[in-house]
Amino acid sequence: MSRLFPKQIVAPKPLHEMIDYSGKRNGRPFDVETETHTPQGKYTCVHYGVMIPNLPAPFNFLNLLTVVGQPRVKIFRNEHLIKTSSIDTANVLIGTAIGTKDYFNGYSVKNDCALVSNGSSLCFGRDLVLEGTYPNFHAYREGHEFNFDLKITATDKVANFAELTFGLYNHWALLCQYEGYLEYQGKKTHVEGLCTYEYARAIDINLHMNYFTYHILNIDEKTQVLLVEVLGPLNLVLQRRVYIRAIDDHGSIHSEDFKLEVHEFESQRSITPNGLSMRLPRTFSWSVNDEKGKLLMCVDGLANGDFQYGMAGGYAGSYQYKGTFRGQTIEGTGYIEYLDTRTK
Repeated sequence: MSRLFPKQIVAPKPLHEMIDYSGKRNGRPFDVETETHTPQGKYTCVHYGVMIPNLPAPFNFLNLLTVVGQPRVKIFRNEHLIKTSSIDTANVLIGTAIGTKDYFNGYSVKNDCALVSNGSSLCFGRDLVLEGTYPNFHAYREGHEFNFDLKITATDKVANFAELTFGLYNHWALLCQYEGYLEYQGKKTHVEGLCTYEYARAIDINLHMNYFTYHILNIDEKTQVLLVEVLGPLNLVLQRRVYIRAIDDHGSIHSEDFKLEVHEFESQRSITPNGLSMRLPRTFSWSVNDEKGKLLMCVDGLANGDFQYGMAGGYAGSYQYKGTFRGQTIEGTGYIEYLDTRTK
């Protein structure tokens, strides 16, 4: 059964643009001078991530999601991991559908990590190494039940999710191609395709968010679609966009008649280690129109039941989808992040 929430409030467009400049940045090539530093100066929290949808079973998806320095934002903060201080606490999610017991861990930045200040080499305990500079990156993990070795080549196609005034918060995602292998219980599986390489940085303020979801769909060998919906207090719409980009296209963003509805939730509530309570989606649909008011894309999704905790303070998983994109039939395995603390 679908669930109803309070009416959503959309802030006037000029107000959005005064607070967040990211909409004006999209469609431009990635600036190679963009910083990817670890926490420093006014920035007390940074995020590095690699997200891969549409993997073969039993994996379904892979995300390498790191947070260095715990954010003030309640729904993204892992308070239970802090042993010394917020800025000394990092966490890493190695998320796939197989869900090994060591997929999520916390670390002391000082004692457990080796992080080069410009972000060119990041080592989190014995769990993850993410290294390289634009456009060539390398992610690997060894000595575990689940391991991988992936070469990642970034394009200049970038989705700018947030660029808040006064540099309060920045977040972007590069369209990348990857190739390598996943290893589970000693068996290696060759993989290749499209993924994202992401970076975010924030100062130590509490941005009030009650709901967040992020989807990645690889439509074909060249084209990738991203969906973001973020709601604040009183269901204020902070962002609602579908980003489209391709190997040979800097892409566009769309929000015309955006609709996302959960039709059925999982029967049991999920309680995070930090005490947040939420229901995760089981079946859902979403759609968006183009600038002429015609249907651009619609998707019906069925969650694979593989949500893993550690997407900051929420969950990441995958879903099977069918739908249409620019009039053509599509299907595949999408990637989803989900976090919802609204009463329901």
